[in-house]
Amino acid sequence: MQSAVKENSMVSPYFLFFLIHGSQVGISVLNFQSRISKGAGQDAWVSVLAVGLSLNLIFFMMLHIMKHASNGDIISFHTDTFGKWIGGLLNLAMTFTFLVAGLLVSHSFIELLQVWVFDGIPSWEFALLICLLSYYIVSGGFRILAGISFWGVVIPSFLMLSSLYLFHYREVSYLMPIFNHGITEYFISAKASATMFFGFETALVYFPFIKNGSRATKWGHFGLLCTTLVYVVITLVTFMFFTQGKLKILTWPTLTMIKIIAFPFLERFEFIFIFTWLFVILPVICIYLWSAVRTVKLTFPKLKPTYVLFFFICCYFFYSSILEDIYYTKLLINMIRYNGFIFLFGYIPLLFIISLMKVLIKNRKQQSNS
Repeated sequence: MQSAVKENSMVSPYFLFFLIHGSQVGISVLNFQSRISKGAGQDAWVSVLAVGLSLNLIFFMMLHIMKHASNGDIISFHTDTFGKWIGGLLNLAMTFTFLVAGLLVSHSFIELLQVWVFDGIPSWEFALLICLLSYYIVSGGFRILAGISFWGVVIPSFLMLSSLYLFHYREVSYLMPIFNHGITEYFISAKASATMFFGFETALVYFPFIKNGSRATKWGHFGLLCTTLVYVVITLVTFMFFTQGKLKILTWPTLTMIKIIAFPFLERFEFIFIFTWLFVILPVICIYLWSAVRTVKLTFPKLKPTYVLFFFICCYFFYSSILEDIYYTKLLINMIRYNGFIFLFGYIPLLFIISLMKVLIKNRKQQSNS
């Protein structure tokens, strides 16, 4: 197993805010409203808020798991707890999950470009651009990745001010009546909204690269709270803009709202919004790619990370440029929804319980020896 991270590869604690927030706010911001409204309807914002707040508990569990791992990450925790072979298989399964999640973000953004902007341009051209940028960023190391995550949060944040313009078109009555749904309906919306928050679980891999990890935890919680606030605000603005019946037939509700914004010098503001969103999805893709490469590197030390990254990039390019059928897109979406939900709300709590048991056993042994 790899030794401790070198000092010159680490980043300041506050970068954890940008890494976590930047890994969660991706392509989902543009199309999540229709999914979550299928359960609790106009009350789905309650489910979004509940899921967002619950992730702070999941993050606390993640910190406890990494605290009791030999190298401070989930990779070493797997091998420490389950042994070399079973731990290696679990690491490979996690690598596959990261790869598929990053691939879904890349594939969805290419689909967005073809639907809204460049209808006649083939997928392989967009895939080549994203793959080259991703390879450059990931191969540059974790500090480059953290810098891109910083700008991926700062630059598009100005676009979120457009929600203030949309607020003039609000219809508060669309939110009424409040709290008139059952527990089952809230759970359906919560399950659908959980997909939006995927990404911060990669902290299980890169957390050793954060200086003074114990002091950086507050930045992680701030990042989760900021993501929750963003999604709740966008949900409320959307629900006051569209009726629930209209939302059912919209694929990209956020962009549909943005279309009404126009300036004397710029008629199609949504084009600027889409192109700027490249700064948002790039950190997400790169964080997933870097985490997958890092996991493989520590699991199989003899493999060169450059070759592993090149292989993953080739897989991304092949999938995004050749497998364009909607069947494969739905397959990716279903895979991420089920795997991500189980990983966050099932597997991480399980590892947390195992880590607690390890601490109890260790303390009992120390007491019996003393």
